[in-house]
Amino acid sequence: MNLVSIREYGLLGDNFYWNRYADYNLTKKDLFKVGIVDNQVYVNPKIIPILLQVDRELQKKNWRLYIKEGYRSPDMYKLLYQRRVEKFGEEMTDKLLNIKDMKHASGFSVDVSIWNKAKNKEIYLRKIDDGSESLIFGFYKNTKDSGSKRCQKLQEYLMDLMLKNGFKLGSRKEYFHFDYKNT
Repeated sequence: MNLVSIREYGLLGDNFYWNRYADYNLTKKDLFKVGIVDNQVYVNPKIIPILLQVDRELQKKNWRLYIKEGYRSPDMYKLLYQRRVEKFGEEMTDKLLNIKDMKHASGFSVDVSIWNKAKNKEIYLRKIDDGSESLIFGFYKNTKDSGSKRCQKLQEYLMDLMLKNGFKLGSRKEYFHFDYKNT
């Protein structure tokens, strides 16, 4: 499979599981076994121009596209599923991890967020205390407090931008997961 590092093109991002492996009941040794050998995000080179376009649009707001995951091998999917079930249970794991389609294994799927250039940090698009339900787009839609409204507005902005540039929201409807339409 032809994959490239997003960093080669000036895009921002880090492999989600590289720094958080213990949170998902994994070890560095586990990561090496499934082909994750560094903190980089890899994608199919065909989506690089599209990701660069999204990044340029975000830079108009002094933000950047922050890519948290791209390619994920089938072996990583299987290991992740097993370890997540052990830690979080099958119901929770099945709700968030698409082991059937394995979209990330295509190299055409990405998990994204927004990076604040001025503060040099990620802009969180959900409130952590809201739990895993807040990972699903629309969770904040009918909320009243300003923090929740801000999360909904940021999620909508990012989604509109990704859709406008040829991506579609993933089948689990996570606000951060996008598949390139032609895959």
